[in-house]
Amino acid sequence: MAIQLVKPQKIFLPSYLEALQEGTFCNMALGAFADESAEEISNNPDEYIRRANDTSPRIVQLPDGSEYTVTDHELYWLTDGERYIGSVSLRYAGDKELIEEFGGHVGIAIRPGLLNRGYGVRASALALQLATTHFKRRGIDKIFVTCNPDNSPSKRLIEHSGGKLAKEKSDAFGTGPSLIYVINLQ
Repeated sequence: MAIQLVKPQKIFLPSYLEALQEGTFCNMALGAFADESAEEISNNPDEYIRRANDTSPRIVQLPDGSEYTVTDHELYWLTDGERYIGSVSLRYAGDKELIEEFGGHVGIAIRPGLLNRGYGVRASALALQLATTHFKRRGIDKIFVTCNPDNSPSKRLIEHSGGKLAKEKSDAFGTGPSLIYVINLQ
């Protein structure tokens, strides 16, 4: 079955809950983007799906106590039509410092049990397709993407997607070192 990005749906919740048990931070969306525990999700799955698809502004609190706002965003789940594979978060607008210095415009997470099987490459390609359409419609022609310097797979994905290293921060707001890349959208 084809790998695709879809809005979070109840049909994928059982495999999403499995991913949570693998210890993954599945949404990579910043700002309490429906990141409840498996027990909380199971108690009210319809409400969880509603919150996961909610695009209202989110407050992001960083470890150093600073707060920022993501004002325009969406979450997608990477699936093979039967199971949850990972998440792609698109952050179109918000506090400039948050997007350009910490979180970036795009976040990708693949569940740990499916790492190193090419899903990150596919998620990146699909995210870039979405980004090109959705960001350009909003007048954004370059996007920021960040990763930890020790995360070689993420660095490779970003660079493979056209990312050019813009700067390195020794400590991104109390979260550790961060590489900040820029991708020019075609």
